[in-house]
Amino acid sequence: MAAPGHSARETSAAPGPGQPTCSDAASRAKKHKKKKNRNGASVANAEQLARELAWCVEQLELGLKTQRPNPKQKEQALGAIRILSSQRTPLPRKRQLMRSLFGDYRAQMEAEWSEALRALRTAAHSAQVQPAGEATRRKSRKVCRPHLARGAKDILDTPLEEFRFNFF
Repeated sequence: MAAPGHSARETSAAPGPGQPTCSDAASRAKKHKKKKNRNGASVANAEQLARELAWCVEQLELGLKTQRPNPKQKEQALGAIRILSSQRTPLPRKRQLMRSLFGDYRAQMEAEWSEALRALRTAAHSAQVQPAGEATRRKSRKVCRPHLARGAKDILDTPLEEFRFNFF
């Protein structure tokens, strides 16, 4: 039945202008979920981009400090640093510049990271802890002196395993 003053077509199941339909609410919920997923992915992408930009800027600054660039190279490097650091520069322009300056900069970053990781592991593996000598113990009061409660042991017990830092 139609409301007084309205025809049957006007009072159909369709809600008024301020009320959402079921399909409209469902599509909004889907969009909201997509935004959440995109935001999570965009945060990771933004962090990755920030790392890439920082690496490229660091490489340019390092090149300016360690090498002796001619004025043209210096101007080019400073311009690239300015472009990469700018918030107003569009993302494709930054990526294009990084690719033209460094080639496959992501592979270079990965190689540098793995080299640093290998150096850390080597340093951690080669580090050895040695007990303080008798002369050091006599000079310094800060060094803990072993208490020989068991009797015949003159040297501290050392574990059979080599000491390793547990960084990774």
